[in-house]
Amino acid sequence: MIVSEQAVRDVIKLNASATSNYSSDQITSNIQAATWFLEKLTQRRLLDVTATLKFSTNGKASLPIPGLRTASSVALNGAALTADSSYWLIPDEYQTGNYTRVWVRPFTAGSGSDWYLGIPNWFDLNLDSPKARAYYRDGGLPNDLIIAGSWGYTDAGMPEHVRLATKAAAAFLTLRSDVMLSGARVTPEGSLFDLTAWPLEVQSFVGTWRTGSQAVGL
Repeated sequence: MIVSEQAVRDVIKLNASATSNYSSDQITSNIQAATWFLEKLTQRRLLDVTATLKFSTNGKASLPIPGLRTASSVALNGAALTADSSYWLIPDEYQTGNYTRVWVRPFTAGSGSDWYLGIPNWFDLNLDSPKARAYYRDGGLPNDLIIAGSWGYTDAGMPEHVRLATKAAAAFLTLRSDVMLSGARVTPEGSLFDLTAWPLEVQSFVGTWRTGSQAVGL
């Protein structure tokens, strides 16, 4: 997990006694759910995972990817690509060690008649034929880019921004379980807390860390 159960308890000052309304299982589940929500909302992998993802370039020279740490292989239409020669990984804005965009050629294909030149094995696929140009007029094949590697962050490399957002999201889900119908929580002192929207820490994180996603399968 990105954060510990105790870290979430510390945020909202919950004890861990047997009489607590919030069990360890409940908070652990909320941490996992918070992580999923953050990954979904930012369209980035945050947890460390080794996976092979498929993308559709649609003939574009570059496209966003959901947080690649290291690549073991990259292939376009079945042809293996070489790092910094036939594909380039672009680091995220904060230089956290993850890459959030990949370029698969140094020129723009667009919808021009020479789009197929960006596909390494275009000759073998006969993509320069008039029939192929008509059939693939959008400039690409579905699931044409496959990237295998390590995604997300290791525990040692996890940015504190990610931990903060996860703690805030998990704490929000924990407290919200008491106010599913009303959406608000009243303290013994009479203070009212609105629990109908994500905390500012979560909203800010999503707004600054969001990237595009083209992943269609594992």
